[in-house]
Amino acid sequence: MSAGRARAVAAGLVVAALYLAGAAISGHLSPLARRPLLDGIAPPTPYRWVEPPLELVETNEPPTPGTFTIRLGTEGSRTAVLTTDDAQVTWILPKGSFASAEGQRAVEVTVEPLPPSSSAEPEPPLEIAGNIYLVGAAYLPSGDPAALVADSTIVLVYPRLSNDHGGHAVLASATGDEWMTLDTSDLPTIQQADAEIDALGYVAVARTPGASITASPTSDSGSPVGTIIVTSAIAVLTFVAVYLMLGARRPTRKRSG
Repeated sequence: MSAGRARAVAAGLVVAALYLAGAAISGHLSPLARRPLLDGIAPPTPYRWVEPPLELVETNEPPTPGTFTIRLGTEGSRTAVLTTDDAQVTWILPKGSFASAEGQRAVEVTVEPLPPSSSAEPEPPLEIAGNIYLVGAAYLPSGDPAALVADSTIVLVYPRLSNDHGGHAVLASATGDEWMTLDTSDLPTIQQADAEIDALGYVAVARTPGASITASPTSDSGSPVGTIIVTSAIAVLTFVAVYLMLGARRPTRKRSG
C-alpha cells in the first residue's frame, strides 16, 4: 500500500472514531439524547396530555400507550429498550429483568398513560407534572402476571410549564394510593427525568415549585470532567484527521537517480 493511500485509510478510521466519540458525548446524558450528529437540534415536541390544561385542549394530541413483547431465554428475559411511539416513556430493561417460567416463551409489557386524577396526590410540596403511567407485564401465552426481579430504568418526559422553575423527581407507587420519591436524574433542558424502579405499578414525574433545578448525572461518565476528557480527545482526533488527509493529497516526489 502506498504512503498516500495509507494516510487516506488512516484518516478514514480517525473520522469514524470522531463520529463515535461525538455520539458518546451526545448520548451519555440520556437514552433519548442519542440521535445522529447531523440531525441538528430539534425543537421540543409538544407534550401529550391525557387531561390537557384548558388553553391546550384544542391543540393537544393524546399520548400513545405501548405494548411490547420481550422474548424469554434460559436466564430470563432478554435485554430490551422500550419506547412509546410519542417518545414520552422509555423503559430500559436489562437482561434477566423478568424470570423465565415453565411453558412461557415471552413477557408482554404494557405502558398505559393515565390522568393525575386517577391516583392519590403526592405529599406537598410535590405535585404531579404531566401524565401518570401504569407499567405492567404478563407472561405469554398464559397471561399470568410477571414481576420484575431486577432493577430497570424508567425515563419520563414532562411538560414545560410557564411557572415551572423547580426541580423534578420520579415517583413510584404499587397501587396509586401512596407515592414514593425515587433517586432521580433530572435534565430540565430536555424536560426529562429518569430513575431506577424495582417493581411494576404507577410512575410519574412530580415537580417542586420554587426549588432550584439541578441536573445530576446518571454516572461518572456523565460528569463535567468526563465530558471535558472526551471533548479534548475529539479535538486531538480532528487535528490528526486533517493532518493525515492533507498528507494523503500531497504528491509524492520522485527521487532523482
